[in-house]
Amino acid sequence: YSKTGKNWAVVSGIKGDKVFNERRLFGKDGVIRTVWIEYPSSRKAKYDPLTGAIAASLRGP
Repeated sequence: YSKTGKNWAVVSGIKGDKVFNERRLFGKDGVIRTVWIEYPSSRKAKYDPLTGAIAASLRGP
């Protein structure tokens, strides 16, 4: 999955036996803030809800 907005981008998927999620926020100050989360596919049910909340908490100017 991938999606972009005016000042952000999200990429997620499965590689091997791992799930990965990356969110980038491109700040007005020129700083790129990134959250990268990776976990075993077997733990998907536990970590998916947490991943969304963590990624959504990323903030910047």
